[in-house]
Amino acid sequence: MFNSWITFVVIFIIARLVFLQTFKYVTRNTKSTGALTIVVQIISALFILVLSPFFEWTFPTAWTTYLLMFIGLVFYAINDRIDATTRKHLDITTDTMLHQAYRFTFLITGIVFLSRSFVPLRLVGGIIIIFACMLLVYDKKKFHFNKYVWLKLLNTLIFTAALTIDMYNSPQFNLPFFVFISFSVPAVYLMIARQATPKTLYAEIKRPEWWVILICGIAQALAAFAFLRGLQFRDYFVEFTSFTALHVLLNVFFAYFILKERNNLPQKIIASVIIVGMIIMIAMV
Repeated sequence: MFNSWITFVVIFIIARLVFLQTFKYVTRNTKSTGALTIVVQIISALFILVLSPFFEWTFPTAWTTYLLMFIGLVFYAINDRIDATTRKHLDITTDTMLHQAYRFTFLITGIVFLSRSFVPLRLVGGIIIIFACMLLVYDKKKFHFNKYVWLKLLNTLIFTAALTIDMYNSPQFNLPFFVFISFSVPAVYLMIARQATPKTLYAEIKRPEWWVILICGIAQALAAFAFLRGLQFRDYFVEFTSFTALHVLLNVFFAYFILKERNNLPQKIIASVIIVGMIIMIAMV
């Protein structure tokens, strides 16, 4: 069962859904988004090590692999910090669907680096995904691009760059250990950059909803692990990255019923259906 890319699609969708919902919940009352991000990263890093004994321990010998890893970790640190900000200031549905713009650039990456055949209809589907994302910021006959929307769109490019490096590097390592590094190093970087003290980190842990933060960290770890493991099924690259987008629709309904995000619901549903539909179409052609 764990040798099937479909299994990791399911794990990713569930874990990603739980992560996004819980992270949005705990950011509502946080005193420091940066400190919260660091705490969640540390929880993710520590939890994923539980899975490391089930994978072969391997380390690459080429120095270029470690250089690429360092560059990727810098990208992830920037991505995590921007994500924490946008998730706090955008509703979870808008944030999630704007994030799907990365699939267009990541699809191009797959064509270039994995030698997947270029199909014009896939390019059309990718462009439609971009337009669907723009629908989310359209209101009263105008497009409303505030700084958080621009930050999110910029972050999709940063995330694509980091993910492309991971797609190349991760098969050369023990995968859970690779995920551990991907979370722990950016966490340390953020601690230094933001001059976070143990006191500020502890302030997040001792909150009444500490257990939600714990679930958030575990879910993030499982989502990252499942996504990278799924990408290792190179023959199903497009199919895997496409079907993982189904979590977009689930997030719309969970945000509506659990987080009570009711604004602009019709256009969110339309945009999410278009995005998921186009992504699956890309997988099928």
